[in-house]
Amino acid sequence: MMVSIPFGPLVASFPVSLAFEMVIVLGVVWLLIALVTYVAVTLACLFILWRLYKGEVTALRSRIEEKEKTAQEALTALEGERQRLRQALQEAGLTADLPTDQPPDLEAVKVEPETRETLASIISRIDGLEIAVPQVPLPATDDLIEMGNTYFLLGQFEKALGKYTEAVVKDPQASKAYYNRGLANSNLGRNEAAIFDFDRAIELDPSDPKAYANRGTAYGGLGETEREIEDYTIAIELDPTYTTAYHNRGLAYTTLGLYEAAIEDFTQLIELDPWDARAYLNRGVALGFLERYQEEIEDYAKAIELNPTDPAAYYNRGLAYANANRYEKALQDYQRAADLAPEDPKARYGLATTYSLLGDAPAAIDALSQVLELAPDYGYIALTDEAFDNILDNPAFIALVGG
Repeated sequence: MMVSIPFGPLVASFPVSLAFEMVIVLGVVWLLIALVTYVAVTLACLFILWRLYKGEVTALRSRIEEKEKTAQEALTALEGERQRLRQALQEAGLTADLPTDQPPDLEAVKVEPETRETLASIISRIDGLEIAVPQVPLPATDDLIEMGNTYFLLGQFEKALGKYTEAVVKDPQASKAYYNRGLANSNLGRNEAAIFDFDRAIELDPSDPKAYANRGTAYGGLGETEREIEDYTIAIELDPTYTTAYHNRGLAYTTLGLYEAAIEDFTQLIELDPWDARAYLNRGVALGFLERYQEEIEDYAKAIELNPTDPAAYYNRGLAYANANRYEKALQDYQRAADLAPEDPKARYGLATTYSLLGDAPAAIDALSQVLELAPDYGYIALTDEAFDNILDNPAFIALVGG
């Protein structure tokens, strides 16, 4: 019997559905591989970026720390220099609590030039720092006032004025900023502006005697002596120990010719501060106007004892001796004053007049010639000065003054 064999491949049959499932499985595997690869690459990139960011942050932080260190060193150096300057002011007899009633003359205080240059350099360094720190807080009102005080110490009153103005803009209730700005304006000769500032300071703090006293000084600068005295009087009522107010009111009384009142103020000042040479000197001036020459001479002697290098005390005592007809004593004091202040013609003029009164024409003419070298206008004064009556006809005197 023959067997019938069917034609076709000798393989088992493979369902189409199974093949489709295999394709799907393979696709999912490759998708997972791709996803894992993407995640790995992304993480690697993020890691690299993080390392770069960390490096930049570290570098930025290092730069900030370096600049902050530089700023701190500059501020520390500034404070050290300011302390040196305050010490210089104290040694010169001026208060270190700045600004003061009578702002210091830094040249008179003899601040070393290198100290002044160092302070200016430090301020420049601080102003020039550029620290890239976001949201840096602006200076507080007290900081602005302190910056102004530093400029004030350096005699840079325009810059001090700017800082005080920033302070009052930031805080319109800052009485100290108005007060200090008034002092800066006074130093710049802007008396009306100073009065405005002191007015505002008084409105905000009517119990501050210094605001009244300094407003009085500004009124004096405008020639309003009566208002000047009124303010000094208020200052003294608020603080009966306020020596500066007594001193300035005494000077104002002298200007008005109220010599007895001036003497009372200088006497009160001496009771409060018996070491104040100015009080004796100025009381002596007031006594001289009242022709109380012996008392005047005694006050000048005390002023010289307290401050033996003040030419004004010797000159004024010489004038008092001359008024008391004690010409030899007058010559000694005039000569001492001329030695201490060789560029000041007043003492040499006193020598000339006294020599003339003594009848010593050559000495009088020699002293007067020295005066005219310093101040030619004294020639016109000498022409009408009765002290030269003894030598009016002297040819050398006539030739000298052109009479």
